[in-house]
Amino acid sequence: MLVLLITGGAIAYAGSLWLWPYKPHARCGGTGRNRGSNKRRHGVCKSRRCVSGTVQRIGSRAVHRAVRGAIRSSRDRKGK
Repeated sequence: MLVLLITGGAIAYAGSLWLWPYKPHARCGGTGRNRGSNKRRHGVCKSRRCVSGTVQRIGSRAVHRAVRGAIRSSRDRKGK
């Protein structure tokens, strides 16, 4: 029973990585600006990973590569 719960949780997490591969950046809160920004002065988030206030979730790249590889291999099998 415990194994089924763990497997189901892993599948659900992989599905969420496929649907929502990006998360808000922790340092800027998803705004893309640094914390000291206000009406008079503002600056962009200083992190290299922060692109428009979002960063890629851990594992999302691997999930997308695995799905694309599975699709590609199924297409190759149909062609033979």
